[in-house]
Amino acid sequence: MVIDRKVKRVMFKNKSQYLGSIMLIIISCMLFSVFNIPGNNIINNLSEFRKNYILEDASFVTQNPISNISEIENNYNAILEERKLFDYKIDGNTELRVLKKTDKIDKYVVVKGKGLKNKNEILLEPNFAKANKLSIDSTIEIEGEKLKVVGYAVVPDYVFPVKSEGDMFKNPKAFGFGIVSDDTFNQFNKYSSYYSIKFLEDNKKSMLDYLNKNNFVIKWIDKKDNMRISFVDNDLKGLDPMGKYLPGAIILLTCILISVVISRLIKKEYIQIGTLYALGYRKEEILRHYLRYSFIISIVGSLIGTVLGMLFCKPFLEFTTSFYDIPLLSVKYYFGYLVISLILPFVFLIPTTYLVVNRALKLSPLKLMKGGVNKSKVNILEKKIKLNKYSFVTKFRIREVVRNIPRSVFMILGVTFASMLLLIGFATKDSMDYALNKSYIETYNYQYDYRFNGFQFKELNKTDKISFSPCTVTSPKSDDNVFIIYGVQKNAKYLKLRDNNKNLLNLDNVIITRPLADKLNINIGDSIEVKNKLNSKKFKIKIDNIAETYIGEFVFMPLIKFNSLNGYPKGSYIEVYSKDKIDLKDNESVNVSTRNEILDGYQSLMKPFKSMIGVISLVSFIIGLIVIYIVTSLIIEENKQNISMLKVLGYKDKQIYSLILKSNTVLVILGYIISIPLLYVLLGKFFEIMTKEMNYTIPTKLNNINIFLGSVFILVAYEVSIIANRRKVIGISMSESLKNRNE
Repeated sequence: MVIDRKVKRVMFKNKSQYLGSIMLIIISCMLFSVFNIPGNNIINNLSEFRKNYILEDASFVTQNPISNISEIENNYNAILEERKLFDYKIDGNTELRVLKKTDKIDKYVVVKGKGLKNKNEILLEPNFAKANKLSIDSTIEIEGEKLKVVGYAVVPDYVFPVKSEGDMFKNPKAFGFGIVSDDTFNQFNKYSSYYSIKFLEDNKKSMLDYLNKNNFVIKWIDKKDNMRISFVDNDLKGLDPMGKYLPGAIILLTCILISVVISRLIKKEYIQIGTLYALGYRKEEILRHYLRYSFIISIVGSLIGTVLGMLFCKPFLEFTTSFYDIPLLSVKYYFGYLVISLILPFVFLIPTTYLVVNRALKLSPLKLMKGGVNKSKVNILEKKIKLNKYSFVTKFRIREVVRNIPRSVFMILGVTFASMLLLIGFATKDSMDYALNKSYIETYNYQYDYRFNGFQFKELNKTDKISFSPCTVTSPKSDDNVFIIYGVQKNAKYLKLRDNNKNLLNLDNVIITRPLADKLNINIGDSIEVKNKLNSKKFKIKIDNIAETYIGEFVFMPLIKFNSLNGYPKGSYIEVYSKDKIDLKDNESVNVSTRNEILDGYQSLMKPFKSMIGVISLVSFIIGLIVIYIVTSLIIEENKQNISMLKVLGYKDKQIYSLILKSNTVLVILGYIISIPLLYVLLGKFFEIMTKEMNYTIPTKLNNINIFLGSVFILVAYEVSIIANRRKVIGISMSESLKNRNE
């Protein structure tokens, strides 16, 4: 149609508005592709890795070695294998866990180099090798033996390679693992062991009963309670909402923007539309003409965004899989997600534009030719506000806000969204810092944590003796909600639990942590019946206090009471906290971890996260800048005649800038304020999803300094958009006030 020729002209004339819309669509489609395509690849590769290389269902330690592995496998239709290992200090700060290669469960995959063929060869965990500059064909000395690094490998039970099953923070510079052959491992005279099991039938309870009858199970860890295995599952849960809701929110923001822009365009062209009706154009033809604007924005934005998303998919996938030690067994560009990425803008923008245009086209040709509805009509909100008592400047700014509600709503929502995106990085770091301080630094005062192969009885000076067992509540029965009950020696020095008034709690009492109390809906004075998952012992405990800590879902009680209730030997313990290093015999310690390792691991985790905060801040700045710039340019377009008249009346440019461009300051501030409580709600829900299967919680926190920094960031974006729009104000001539006057 002839009228379609003006589409290009209009879009170029108001390029900031349409270009901003296209950029929002590009960001949305790019994020949709980047989160969903790599996310599904990661999930599928992880699933394939676990299936093909036989991930364990659980690992456990027994008091005495198991001599009848084949018999247990046959009787309980399971795969059982002993896992041998030892930790070797390469230097004062770096420790390598040497694993004997397995044949049945948790088999290794070479991600670079070649597999084990000869004696004195070793495969290293990729991130550990990279952090410690151990290249393929280099040598590493272990217990006096020089081993050749022939490749890098990963195993299903160390996808998140941390030292202990309960650790949350990995530090590849300080800890990693290496895999060696039987011949190589057997030449070392020190090792500890545990057993890995894969159930082919649901025989866990009967097998546990058998083991406790003929042996004694010291420790049992299901794969869902093992952070080396389950951390990645919980972390990947965050990709799904990010891949759906974040792009969707940006598209909805774009829909509001398009509705404002198209609505304004139609109002300006009421007379032309009425004339077209009079000349014989049908409603459908005029409707198709205005739909072209959304069509062009959608097709350009979706194509560029999807292509950029595909380009960023591989780097994002490689980064994530390397961080989690997941081998890339296969990579797919999911056609379905690419199609959705391409059509998603059309699904939202075309109907939005249709509704806006169709509403205008319901007016009669005569009304349209007269300029549409009565423009001088005052809305209810403006009537409610008594403007007489305010100065001219204040009245003008208030009218600018209340006379165009859709534009004001778009500004508020846009700033709110950009602010939330900006603050989410700060809040996540603040929340994790708070959880670490409250959960670890303020609670644990030891330097060394020793966990033993079996029950210990000897007296160790200057230590806290600990024992623990996994338990579940018996009513309501729930084997899925596993928590740990700790037995703590009397007058323990290195464990500090506090109530909500920050008072130290007496460890002679039974104390439950806040996350577990909330989950089980337990208050002080309540009693619960629990079952030990290792030996099926049932007993009742009365809760004396609640510890306001986020270390996990734990119950603490005196060690003597713990051993008595669980049927453990009198005076026994299996863990020790100490300020000083303890001299131990070879093979005596199952695991030794230090306070510094935990803190260094957290700092190591924060390094890439800080970079991610920078990227998020940049994206939020761009979105905020686009939104504010477009709204400001709309204000200038709508106030051309007013600006011209102000110039005629002698107002200086600086006064006009303040009057016109600063009218949205209150909306920007309001949008930022709204973002803070919304962030708390949404981030709290996000943490809840991530930690649902974990035994700890992350409280949502945002420090005042970061709230201030966020406000500075948003206000800078606001000022930049104002500066960018000043040229438009200067370009409006005094003669503009004489143009476009309605008769």
